[in-house]
Amino acid sequence: MSEHTSTRPGAHRRTTALVAAVVVASGLVVAAPSVQARSAPSRVAPRLAAPSAVVAPAVTLVPVGHTRLTASLVVRGLVNPIMVTSANDGTARLFVVEQAGRVRTVLGRRVTGTFLDIRKLVLSGGERGLLGLAFAPDFARSHLLWVTYTRGDGALVLARFATRSATASTVVSSSRRTILVVPHPSYGNHNGGYIGFGPDRFLYLGTGDGGSAGDPRNNAQNLRSLLGKMLRIDVRCKGHAYCSPTTNPYVRSTAARHEIWMSGLRNPWRWSFDVNGVQWIGDVGQNKYEEIDAVAPASARGRNLGWSCREGKHVYNAARCVASIAYTPPVVELCHADAVSPCPWSRAAEAIIGGFVYRGSAYPAFRGTYILGDYVTGRMWPMRGAALGWPTKLPGISGFGIDDRHEIYGVSLGGVLYRIGFRRV
Repeated sequence: MSEHTSTRPGAHRRTTALVAAVVVASGLVVAAPSVQARSAPSRVAPRLAAPSAVVAPAVTLVPVGHTRLTASLVVRGLVNPIMVTSANDGTARLFVVEQAGRVRTVLGRRVTGTFLDIRKLVLSGGERGLLGLAFAPDFARSHLLWVTYTRGDGALVLARFATRSATASTVVSSSRRTILVVPHPSYGNHNGGYIGFGPDRFLYLGTGDGGSAGDPRNNAQNLRSLLGKMLRIDVRCKGHAYCSPTTNPYVRSTAARHEIWMSGLRNPWRWSFDVNGVQWIGDVGQNKYEEIDAVAPASARGRNLGWSCREGKHVYNAARCVASIAYTPPVVELCHADAVSPCPWSRAAEAIIGGFVYRGSAYPAFRGTYILGDYVTGRMWPMRGAALGWPTKLPGISGFGIDDRHEIYGVSLGGVLYRIGFRRV
């Protein structure tokens, strides 16, 4: 199999350990012709949410070296699930995204129904499919949600839907409105698509570099392209599909896309915000290194995370490096065991799955611990600061998510939803 057809998220080499499954993303984001202009600036971003809203009184934290993760079965029988999330709608439901184009609801330990079914619209397979789901921060009032998926021609679509109430069991199919269309004609990998609302209530969209290997068109470093970027848009603009916030770094530029928030990403398959506004990004590497980036809100604007000048902390393509640019290194780097020597077994990974910082109440001694995984090796790790703990096996892990109470869950492509816990060793 050629490097252009690998099914590992971001992989371009061997395929023996892989399955034909969705795991990562990218795309050139261009507004659909029918969508209204989105160049109007938005309101200034509100202040970040206070961490104290979910952080309990201080307790003695368990050192990450003595922390092990656990995975408890919640339900089986899902079909290629790639992410799980909550609507914060007061129902305690979990929403599991299946690659083929369905969103299933889970309550307690059973699948309770199908919330959304757009399989007829979705091109699924390899790294394509229904890729992202984000509920409006005020979903209980607005009843709005956004999804990203690849359509028949390979393009990435960002679309908005609505429900009739916060507790509705299904989405109103006729409410669909296309917000962005991202042409993706050349390669089937790196389709992008993970979306989420930041504490500033703007919608963030992570895009990969456009596929193939080594970012052949240098998209990630090209500010005229939306590929290989973290985008930040305001989807609350009246009269527009979206606006570029006035606080975006290039909103007044004539040489850069206004939607860009950060650049230099290769394949940010999964990322999340902590309650303090820090954005944690799992960026899938090329063939030697995987990375976790952590960018504080005060320094995120206009950040360049390095690809394809760098892969992780190392120079990948020196011709792409510019002396005047300050590239932000990852906080943690993992290595490919078959390409890097020495590469300790405990730090070996090949397709990073970014997770969440734990802020729940079930395990107070582990609050502040970040959870990450790796699809190829089937491992997940605890991490605090720049310290990585010992891995735990969870084969086929494809995504993490949190519920209304900030407890962490994980899904595997084998069709299983797990609750992630902690134990001290």
